[in-house]
Amino acid sequence: MEQENERLSLNTLARILTLYFNSEKGTKITPSALELITQYIRIYTKEAVCRAYEEKKRSSITLNDQDDIILELEDLENGIAAQLALDFS
Repeated sequence: MEQENERLSLNTLARILTLYFNSEKGTKITPSALELITQYIRIYTKEAVCRAYEEKKRSSITLNDQDDIILELEDLENGIAAQLALDFS
C-alpha cells in the first residue's frame, strides 16, 4: 500500500521545474501535467531501486535469504543507470 509521505511534493517538483523552464518565454505547466510528472518520477525511482536491488542480489554469491542487502549509490550508478535511462527514453 502506498503511503502519502512517499509522494514527491508537487511544490518541490514545481520549484525544480521553474529552475529549468523560463516563464518569460511562455513555458507553463498545468496542475494535471505536474501530477503526471510526479507519478513518472515516482515510478522511475522505484524501478531504479528494484533493478539495483535485483542486480546486487544476483551478484552477491554469499548472501542467503536472511541476509540484508544494502544498496549504495554506486549500485545505482554502476549497475543499472545506463540501461534504465535507455528503457525510459
